[in-house]
Amino acid sequence: MNTKNIQSHLKIIMELAKNDFKTKYAGSYLGIIWAFIQPLMTICVYWFVFEIGFRSGNRPDGTPFILWLTCGMVPWFFFSESLITASNSFIEYSYLVKKVAFRIGFLPIVKIISSFFIHLFFLLFLIVILFYFGYHPELIYLQVIYYLACMMFLLLGISLIMSSLIVFMKDIGQVLGIIIQIGFWLIPIVWSPEIISDKFIKIFKLNPVYYLVEGYRDTFINHVWFWHRYNQTAYFWVISIVIFLIGSYLFKKLKPHFADVL
Repeated sequence: MNTKNIQSHLKIIMELAKNDFKTKYAGSYLGIIWAFIQPLMTICVYWFVFEIGFRSGNRPDGTPFILWLTCGMVPWFFFSESLITASNSFIEYSYLVKKVAFRIGFLPIVKIISSFFIHLFFLLFLIVILFYFGYHPELIYLQVIYYLACMMFLLLGISLIMSSLIVFMKDIGQVLGIIIQIGFWLIPIVWSPEIISDKFIKIFKLNPVYYLVEGYRDTFINHVWFWHRYNQTAYFWVISIVIFLIGSYLFKKLKPHFADVL
């Protein structure tokens, strides 16, 4: 693929992503504002329940709970939203799937980028909260670009698997929703990993999303570079590459039959 083709494909992906972002909330009175209201309300509810209700207070290292919570919620919002929408991309864009000339493998990427636009807002929101609590911008904040790349690569692999299978088994979409709900509580987003024994925390760390959530906290709160977590980093990339290879294989095997089913 030459440079001209790459630029052409990137342009198509970005145009589709921007259009998807605009049409997602078209017709509602508040428009795209809804994309921000629900996550913000979710953060407020969990903050109220755990800090006010359960009196979690500040963490042992002195980090305000709301800050620690937001650092975990922001990447989770992006991951869960992207995974659900990308997994349904072939069904939603079935009219493009039936076009022989269109590279349908781009569709999950389109959905991921569409969700990324909202994620950018929440990254800015997070930085504002950090500044409010006295955490001034530092060079290590740029590390979030690395964790974003990690998340998008993992999302692409999982969404290729799910979007390829969901075309033939629609119930997988419902199962995915349940898995995401359960998965939220299997990651230290609202609960602290310190409350779990080392024996069990090793099991939780097998979830690659654990690496991403803690990576955001390492970036904005703990100020730990990813190469210092070399064992977790190596494990994450091995798992992510395996998932991507499985997703690519399933997509190539099932792609010729998509048009018949859709």
